[in-house]
Amino acid sequence: MRFLKSALLAFALLAGTVPAIASETRIDTVLLVGDSLSSAHRMAQGDGWVALLQSRLAAETKTPPAIVNASRGGKTLTDALDELPTLLAEHHPDVVVLELGGNDAILGAKRDAIERDMGRLIQLAQATGARVAVLGFAIPPAFDKDGSAVLLREAYVEVARQRGITLLPSLLGDISATPALLQDDGIHPNAAAQPRVLDNAWPTLRPLLLDATADATVGSARASK
Repeated sequence: MRFLKSALLAFALLAGTVPAIASETRIDTVLLVGDSLSSAHRMAQGDGWVALLQSRLAAETKTPPAIVNASRGGKTLTDALDELPTLLAEHHPDVVVLELGGNDAILGAKRDAIERDMGRLIQLAQATGARVAVLGFAIPPAFDKDGSAVLLREAYVEVARQRGITLLPSLLGDISATPALLQDDGIHPNAAAQPRVLDNAWPTLRPLLLDATADATVGSARASK
């Protein structure tokens, strides 16, 4: 897919018909690999924040990228390492979003193991030319075992520093401290919280998922109304 894009870009430049930025920044496919926080846990798929993200992208541009949501409850970094090569080969994503690590830390994984496995996932994605973002999870105090919250937070920061990727330290933000926005397990956001989850993620994801040409096109259309 990337070879075809490069060939088309070269032809367009020779013909003098398409600005380079339009082809270089086009985002066609986004792969999100996450756990229950991104899998619409115990709610309709259409109510989850990832489905809401797809709708918001459709409102922002006439050619929104397709989102492949490979998230499921209980997924760990080890699970993702087993799955990611096949997902990359099948979908050829331009952007890979990793929302992982919380299960590993809660289950007692060590910081060096989290950093190692997260780093491997990022390396696999970057090797295909995809850009990578990590959406972190801040473990609530009630689920913090032996300093797992600090361990995970520091692991995210170190991996982002080493790999040069975009990091959102806490996808849920203050949702975790708001009982009315949580399911009865005290950890998963409910359906009412999903727009808030998207709002938390949007400033981090928007620059990666929308190219400048699409923004300009939509902006011009709105200005003419």
